[in-house]
Amino acid sequence: MAVKKIAFLVFPRLTFLDFVGAYDSLRRVATMSIDPTVTHRIIGTEPRIVDETGLVMTPDAVYESLASFDLLYVPGGFGTRALVNDARLIDYLKTWGDERPLASVCTGALLLGRAGYLRGLRATTHHRAYDLLRPFCREVITDARVVDEGRVVTAGGVASSLDLGLYLVEKFWGAEARQKIAAQMEYRSYSEE
Repeated sequence: MAVKKIAFLVFPRLTFLDFVGAYDSLRRVATMSIDPTVTHRIIGTEPRIVDETGLVMTPDAVYESLASFDLLYVPGGFGTRALVNDARLIDYLKTWGDERPLASVCTGALLLGRAGYLRGLRATTHHRAYDLLRPFCREVITDARVVDEGRVVTAGGVASSLDLGLYLVEKFWGAEARQKIAAQMEYRSYSEE
């Protein structure tokens, strides 16, 4: 399946690095001309999102229809604990359906699990949330940063968002694209010091 349009979900009390770690890699697919037709949207549960440290962001839309997207990315953070029981959000996630790929990092897996996407699958999350994840999946993987079950990819704690972003680049655009983006990220970090 060709991924052309990516939806990033954001919500109050998310961990910002969970979002931006993968966002940075995935946005470079277009900006580095790997596939300039790839676009993304940041979809919020509210018009103003405040992360767990007080950082404020404004999403592109609130509860925008997911029908036109090819990949859904769900970050984690303390906000997932309340949202796992939020009927509106869980029903919204269920509109994604059973065909298109989706990914989560950290406790974003709890939201995917609550929506039924991890049933019968292996998954991972933040090490402090393993027990919370167990009821939603077949097996919690505790020794891998990224767990790929085909259509659903989950990643461990917050720093895994960087790994997940690059992993998704390789999964959908190839190893050469991953290497090109990783090299650019490393070069920029080094050259800006």
